[in-house]
Amino acid sequence: MGGAFSQCGSASKTSDPAANPQVEVEITEIKACLESIKQKDEILEDLRAQLREKKGEGAVGSSGSPKPRATPDFQKTSLKQLKDMAARFEQELEQLKTEEDALRQQIFKSSVYFQKAHSKTSALLALSSAASRASSSATIGVMTPEEQEFIADSMCLLNEGFDWCLVWDRRWQGQPMGPIDEHLRRNRREGTKKKVVQELGLRNFGESAWRAKRPQQGGIHLFLDRTPASTIGSAPAGGTFLLGRYDVVAVKVCADLDRNWNFIKGPKNDFWVAHAAALNIGESMRATDFHDFSRQENEMGQNAMGQRGQGMLEEELYLEAMEHIMANVCQACTRLHVEHLIFFPFGMGAFLRHLGQLDRRYMSHEEMQRLRRRLARSFMKVFAAATPPRTNIHLCLMFIDPETQCNADAFLRALAEPTDSAAVKLKKRVIIYPEGDCLNLAHELAFKSDKVMLVNGANRALLGNHWFAGRAKFAIDENLHRRSWRMSAMAYLLNGYDGREPAGRTLDDLVQNAQWLGAQIHNIDNIGNV
Repeated sequence: MGGAFSQCGSASKTSDPAANPQVEVEITEIKACLESIKQKDEILEDLRAQLREKKGEGAVGSSGSPKPRATPDFQKTSLKQLKDMAARFEQELEQLKTEEDALRQQIFKSSVYFQKAHSKTSALLALSSAASRASSSATIGVMTPEEQEFIADSMCLLNEGFDWCLVWDRRWQGQPMGPIDEHLRRNRREGTKKKVVQELGLRNFGESAWRAKRPQQGGIHLFLDRTPASTIGSAPAGGTFLLGRYDVVAVKVCADLDRNWNFIKGPKNDFWVAHAAALNIGESMRATDFHDFSRQENEMGQNAMGQRGQGMLEEELYLEAMEHIMANVCQACTRLHVEHLIFFPFGMGAFLRHLGQLDRRYMSHEEMQRLRRRLARSFMKVFAAATPPRTNIHLCLMFIDPETQCNADAFLRALAEPTDSAAVKLKKRVIIYPEGDCLNLAHELAFKSDKVMLVNGANRALLGNHWFAGRAKFAIDENLHRRSWRMSAMAYLLNGYDGREPAGRTLDDLVQNAQWLGAQIHNIDNIGNV
């Protein structure tokens, strides 16, 4: 590829050429897994303390720091031993994740918010017959009394049991998605890795991207944000970051696996995937964006409630920045003449999940739900103002656990209670898919139109993040890449991947890599103008 191509790791150009890139990948993954385990240990300590406090067994606070883990000695360790070690750590991380999920469920179900919401929801559902719930209120444009009562009570979580005068596509409602077991997930992931190696002409996965053969050029558009906000704090690219906070990368791909991770048979039409990174203000105690969108309330580091955290979230700044990101996605839609935009609760999963550990106000489920609802309204406001009138919004929502139910409620309320005329018009362009799978839907819509775009919640350091490893089994970024070899191959090259964790990136690494691949570069000089 030559010197113009920028690689992922700062040391990769001077590394031993005889080194096995597969070994580098495994060592890097083990180190990342250990860091994830450390963060998960901290989260679990805090969740256990919260649960004790709710049970009246003590105040919120850690019972002690998790025991530090020694970094394994990788010298003279064979590739097989490294793979076995990585598998053990991944299994341990999965067990910690299971414990975390169980604790979060206990905390949520023991909260006054859940008890009131569950009681109210159950009572209202009992009032409504199956026939009335099945009727399409959207066809008559008038909400039922039950729907009106739900909406009037902020303690109620809106769900898929009513139509809310919205347009629904219920073909997948109640149906499972994802692989039937972890063996299939692993098999498909490894198959995608092999396909990427084959198509890029590499010897092994993890070999430096600059040794790959150049694929057919085209099908990439890079939207670079040049507004003043792009220079503030950790917004610029560089260091570990490939993607600027407000940048968007659109790549043309197709799907290989359906919603159940089975191979798609027959033709596979192309569609756009827009890689955009949501703000990470709550993934862990080290959430990368929290510092830029928070303030300390007093010299003791306590918020207005006298609780110790790492600061207070500046909600207005946070919402404004999330709107900025989505406005740039909409600019990509306009430039690429998108007719169908596929969306999901962007940035409302892991990146919000542990916000209460950083700002203790959000330990309150009422406060967290208020923020989710505000964020959903912000997205709808941007879509109403910035997407062309011909663009339909396809919204995939889940209802399988408390977090997904809370996110779904936020979007249903944003659409069912429009605050202005633009939002009223927007909801006519929105179709809701309960248990909808974004990639599968994009594949199907691509048979109707060649102007389909799926929004991905990207990782700023690595597009696709560690899709090639066993972690992050339910993250959209990783799973989209595991199910499309073209998406993964493009990410390999755009990332300048070399088997190492990103480090020492420059401001223009992504630009250089994208230009080498024949991308079109668009500068966004202010919100709304490209």
